[in-house]
Amino acid sequence: MTARVETYVGAGGKTTSIFSRALMVRKSGKKVAIVTTTHMMRPASWFISSDLPDGWRDVWQRDGIIVVGTLLDNGKITYPGDAVYESLCNLADLVLVEGDGSRRLPLKVMGAHEPVIPKHSDVVYCLAGLSALGKTVGQACFRYELLGLADDTVITEAIMARIVEEGCLRRLGTFKPLTTVVLNQADDAILHQCGERILQKLSRPGLITAYDREARNTK
Repeated sequence: MTARVETYVGAGGKTTSIFSRALMVRKSGKKVAIVTTTHMMRPASWFISSDLPDGWRDVWQRDGIIVVGTLLDNGKITYPGDAVYESLCNLADLVLVEGDGSRRLPLKVMGAHEPVIPKHSDVVYCLAGLSALGKTVGQACFRYELLGLADDTVITEAIMARIVEEGCLRRLGTFKPLTTVVLNQADDAILHQCGERILQKLSRPGLITAYDREARNTK
């Protein structure tokens, strides 16, 4: 496999981050493939079904980006299968993987079956959304109960750090040393400062990001 593989897990902007990364890499003339190992919404653009219809390589050459998956009845797509995935890894310059779901909430705690990370991933990005600060875990965190939190627990910087550390980083096993935390939705200076303090509490280094409305609607 020749492609670089980057896997995105967590909550608070995985899909936006993936598509923004794909668009940036495409500008350099490289080919990008996007897949999910679980489920994601079918995008409005660049989708190719996992049966790889005639002419799919021509479409990829023209657009620079493809999203490959098996289409489900609910409008979502799922993993295209090992053979297709491995083929993409041999043809692409970069493969971007969405490795779990979050019910569109800004925070999550990994379930026992999550995340699903390809074994040859070069890097893992663990996302969390700073928009969760000040809300309760019942409002803003998927599977909060797995950490023993009451649904009315307010998400402070310390609680968010605990959710990221115990709910994601500790559950990554051998992938933890390859993981960078991404605190997304830093939409103003105050949230950016909150993100900086949260990163100081974590066992892995991280980034602070934000995307404008246009970028969020690209997918």
